[in-house]
Amino acid sequence: MLSSLDTARRRGGRVLAIMVAGLAPALVHAQTDYYNLDAGRPLRVEDALVVERHALEWQMAPIRLSGGRGLRSALSLEPEVAWGALPRMQVEVGLPMTLTRTPGSPRGISGLDVSVLYAINTESVSWPGLALSVGTLFPVGPLAADRAYTEIRGIATRTMTHGRLHLNAGVTPAARSAAAPEEFARWRVGLAADHAFVVHSALLGAEVNVEEPLAGRGVQWSTGAGMRYQVDPRSALDVGVGRRFGDTGEWYVTMGSALSFGLLHRFGGTR
Repeated sequence: MLSSLDTARRRGGRVLAIMVAGLAPALVHAQTDYYNLDAGRPLRVEDALVVERHALEWQMAPIRLSGGRGLRSALSLEPEVAWGALPRMQVEVGLPMTLTRTPGSPRGISGLDVSVLYAINTESVSWPGLALSVGTLFPVGPLAADRAYTEIRGIATRTMTHGRLHLNAGVTPAARSAAAPEEFARWRVGLAADHAFVVHSALLGAEVNVEEPLAGRGVQWSTGAGMRYQVDPRSALDVGVGRRFGDTGEWYVTMGSALSFGLLHRFGGTR
């Protein structure tokens, strides 16, 4: 009888050890989610990191409020899900929605945003972390653009003693059009720096961008700053502010939260 009980305890211990070992990668990633810069959350510049293989990250209703001289104020949100489909590759699907501009203005879905982010390498002493992003906004919904727009972006991240530097460079292969979405540019270059406060599970960052929007108005500059904060092992909050320079002087404020979790039957993936 005792021998049978000992055998059962040993088997139970092995099962528990396997479960904990499998759960560890997802928990470790989730606990450091504040360290990641997603495009628009809180900065427009993003880093070269992707979510763990087979892990999910749900951006829960991030809100963006914007306005400026001669512009109608706009309130929008874009819930989205990122999935670690393959090693060092994530697929992200978002559903941008316009809530309001002026009283009585139309509101609803303004597109279907699908993107793929592939980390070319892992950052080393000799090389920064490099990644390639391809994202397409499809004309879905009553407030969608006149056609699909695709941006191709190269990303580099370098970690240094006091923080990280990020460089983004992107192009949209499309002709200039006044009907093009505001977030798409013929070309765009962005530089950001951030610093992590590990003890407080927080990240502060600032950026500068220069671009030529497809909608016209010539070359534009913009700056922004933001913070991400880890609330618990699986969720993080972010808040950001920014301003575009030029005739309109557009400003914007963003707020959002992210929930990270793994698929229990497929743990063990790597970046």
